[in-house]
Amino acid sequence: MKNPIAASVLCLCIITASQQAFAEASIETCEGPSSIANVTYPWNEATRTFANDKIRIVTVDTGGEPACCSAHLVILAPDPEDELGNQQCKILSDGQQWQGFQFVDIRNMKSGYDAAKGLLLSIPVERYVDGVKSNKAIVDVRINQATGSIVVE
Repeated sequence: MKNPIAASVLCLCIITASQQAFAEASIETCEGPSSIANVTYPWNEATRTFANDKIRIVTVDTGGEPACCSAHLVILAPDPEDELGNQQCKILSDGQQWQGFQFVDIRNMKSGYDAAKGLLLSIPVERYVDGVKSNKAIVDVRINQATGSIVVE
């Protein structure tokens, strides 16, 4: 362009358009025990998948808080009511909010499938009960992809 004013206006318009395009994206803080920041290390040992990778299980640890019980299990599964195909995210804890388990053992987790009920996961955990530091238990979780139900049995 030979006109320096027109060139400056064009350049300003391009810069403004670029800034507006980037302004739509944002990075937000992860919160709660299900935060990706809390995935147990090493990551490849903290995750298991089922149902042709449609169901994902991830162990998370809230960094030792609360001191007795910082381990949780995040369950990502299809949401049949979501028309966009987004997954639902649920967290298995031993109590309300941040009260987790002492340990969640997905390496020794057992699974079974019943076509009428869905996937059953039997998850070895260690619980803090009445001051006992290592009370081992099995928590059974049923995941029904058809209904979207995720429940403790």
